Amino acid sequence: MATYSPSLKITLLADGEQSGTWGQTQNNNLGTLLEQAITGVQTITMSNATYTMSFYQGASDEARNAVLQLVGTNLAPQNLVAPGVQKVYIVSNKSGNTVTITTGGGSNVAIANSSTSLVYCDGTNFYSATP
Repeated sequence: MATYSPSLKITLLADGEQSGTWGQTQNNNLGTLLEQAITGVQTITMSNATYTMSFYQGASDEARNAVLQLVGTNLAPQNLVAPGVQKVYIVSNKSGNTVTITTGGGSNVAIANSSTSLVYCDGTNFYSATP
């Protein structure tokens, strides 16, 4: 039975699993999921509410992307909830107000409107890597 890597949720095949068909899984892992994690750009439309990014096992999702472009019309500060896994993001906030990236617990990073920040998560806490 397939398992999944902890942070990127890439399919990990057991010895002998998917004999004759493992190529499809590996092409998805390498050509879609890893590509998304390294170079993917995801636009997220914020609309005056907390936004929780999608996070799937072995399938394309929002949280796997390297760059998050926040757009919309936030009239007040909002939260962007990311999965509690080790991950680095470049976040561009053009949502109209401050957005705080969080796992829902631990430390968070507030990203001002019209700014871009490099942030990383240790699995619980977010930290700013922007000098």
